Amino acid sequence: MLIRSATSEVLAAQPHAYRPLLAAHLRRPAVIAILLAILVLSFLALRYAHQQAAGRLDRTLDTYIRIHLRQDETLTRALISLADPLPAAILVAAIAGAAAIARRWSGVILVLGGTLTAVMISEGVLKPLVGRLRYGHLTFPSGHTTAMVAIAIATAILLTGGQRPRNVALRLCASVTAIVIAASVAIALVAQHVHYATDTVAGCCVAVAVVLALALGLDLFARVFDR
Repeated sequence: MLIRSATSEVLAAQPHAYRPLLAAHLRRPAVIAILLAILVLSFLALRYAHQQAAGRLDRTLDTYIRIHLRQDETLTRALISLADPLPAAILVAAIAGAAAIARRWSGVILVLGGTLTAVMISEGVLKPLVGRLRYGHLTFPSGHTTAMVAIAIATAILLTGGQRPRNVALRLCASVTAIVIAASVAIALVAQHVHYATDTVAGCCVAVAVVLALALGLDLFARVFDR
């Protein structure tokens, strides 16, 4: 409580002082989340490398999802379209623009750099390396899922550590909404037979590892140069 109060006083006295993307008490959980994401991603990549058939976990999850979501539903198609390159780019530009207006330049770098880096790793590195195919296309990890989860995590970080909207509950609701939308896109991709469930889990792992690592790196960089 004293730390938060002191931080608030510093920000009030120095309105343009650097605001960390991740609060001190969130850094250790962030490191743990990064390590877990890398472990899960590595396991799935080794398990499904150069395969075309669904694994046991895929069959279980895919069947469950498709039973509860008809593949021709308008909602699932609309959700998938959100992660297409143009809509995703518009989302990234809008969030980065909001961060720029708030003068959170680290937030601009997080949204732009985090999303682009995560998608490049999924599409340019891991897909060719793992070589998992579905209907003749490389699918592991899901690039659509990677993009949406990266955007959602970056948005949640900026909202939870931001000052606007001033209502904390509103910022929390917006953060949860962003994450729910990203998860819904991943589920829709499975419902529409675009990806196996493990492809989307892998996409989530890439986004979590990249965006959190970048947030930690930006905060560390700022602390070093503020000394």
